[in-house]
Amino acid sequence: MGPKDVLEYYLRDDVQHALLTIGKNREVVGVFRNGNFGKRPNIIEYKNDIVAMVKQGAIEFHASLERWSNVMAVGKEGYERFRIGWDLVLDLDCERVEHGKVAAKVLVWALKEHGIKHVSIKFTGGTGFHVAIPWESFPKTVDLKPTKELYPELARKIIEYLKDFMKERLEKALLDKWSVEELAKDSGKALGKIITEDGINPYEVVGIDSVLISPRHLFRMPYSLNRKTFLVSLPLRPNEIEEFEKDKAKPETIKAKEDYLIEYEENEAELLFSEAIDWFASKSVIEKKVEEKKSSMTYKRRVSEKFFPPCIKNIISGLADGRKRSLFILLNFLRSAKWEWDDVEKFIWAWNEKNKPPLRDSYVRGQLRWHRAKKPLPPPNCFSEGWYDSFGVCKPDEICKLIKNPISYPFKAMKRKR
Repeated sequence: MGPKDVLEYYLRDDVQHALLTIGKNREVVGVFRNGNFGKRPNIIEYKNDIVAMVKQGAIEFHASLERWSNVMAVGKEGYERFRIGWDLVLDLDCERVEHGKVAAKVLVWALKEHGIKHVSIKFTGGTGFHVAIPWESFPKTVDLKPTKELYPELARKIIEYLKDFMKERLEKALLDKWSVEELAKDSGKALGKIITEDGINPYEVVGIDSVLISPRHLFRMPYSLNRKTFLVSLPLRPNEIEEFEKDKAKPETIKAKEDYLIEYEENEAELLFSEAIDWFASKSVIEKKVEEKKSSMTYKRRVSEKFFPPCIKNIISGLADGRKRSLFILLNFLRSAKWEWDDVEKFIWAWNEKNKPPLRDSYVRGQLRWHRAKKPLPPPNCFSEGWYDSFGVCKPDEICKLIKNPISYPFKAMKRKR
């Protein structure tokens, strides 16, 4: 789109009305073609304000998550006293729209599980989505403190809580549609970056970063253009996520409405807030217990191959399927089994020769280099979806019934021998 087309879009009555509605009591800033932001603070009160910003070169319009009684005083000393509220907006950041759709649906589920029926969703105009709940649905005090004063700390806690609450479901939803290798390739991440000791980290595929929530943080407004794609940041109903295609966000096909952060029920988010605060308070205690449990599960000396579990023995005999996942499993298993790094490298290169076909040398070298720089972790748990059973190496024996992770097998096997 050229400047004339951009101006023509923002001259539309429906677009101007939608922007003015969402922009009330917020900072509203224009973003230029080169990514630079206009002056702050700034407001839009009239249609001509929008037109003037576009004529100066603005393509996108961004608004503050916070709402203010005096926007133009924001940024001056003590400006926090002018904050009258804030919205919770979760930014789903991903390389593929399809990944974002899956995450958006899971996040809507998580919010509904907490009694929130009115959820605002919009396509960002790029590849991600914004999922939000409005200030009007918040409890106005939390732990006897005014909620409006608890931004951004409370927003960050809620986002981290929701990520924890929905992680397992999001992991399963992604693996139901794509293999681990496909997720890594499509998200532009190394396989080792996505895989964890007990599955995958779905937030390496679809990022939800609470750290980005900061004072005066801005988000792309509904019905703003995206300066890179010239698609519209388009609000969606939850039941429209599945069928959404990017073509539906073309400027010429949309009709702008007042439909983002509009619907709510008072105190609808009360359960979410209380659950998030309780979770955050207990989080450090839980993490300490997990760390203690992990540290107690260690070997004093190298574990002999004769004590390896059946799945590891099946892997080291060579494979045609699951070779990349098996490399990850072996590297974590051997290091957790107290093998010296030189022995691990020799073992991996010899094992790769048995694969049909072997993994590329460059891939193996990259994985070896990556793992050597990291602290040892246990391999994925036995019943983690997409792992041992999925490529046919899980052949459990009597000891396997007693364990949840292959690295526990030698403990049991050595005890039986004694």
